[in-house]
Amino acid sequence: MTTHKSKGLEYHTVVFVGLDDAWRRSFVEDQAEATAGFFVAFTRAKQRVLFTYCAQRGARVAIDSFYQLLLGCGVKVATIA
Repeated sequence: MTTHKSKGLEYHTVVFVGLDDAWRRSFVEDQAEATAGFFVAFTRAKQRVLFTYCAQRGARVAIDSFYQLLLGCGVKVATIA
């Protein structure tokens, strides 16, 4: 489901797929709008939110400020091999 379709709905768990530089385009074009869209998706979760990232798709350089925000809020990082 897209972020826009989820507005007004709630789920036990939300999975945010591909939080990497592939998401950079929308983040760079309008950082405020991309961040707002992210938090719309984020606030749909009742219990937990999972973020995925694939190292093979490239670095997270362009959205590093966003990652720093999440880490500063205490988001736990888990590596799955």
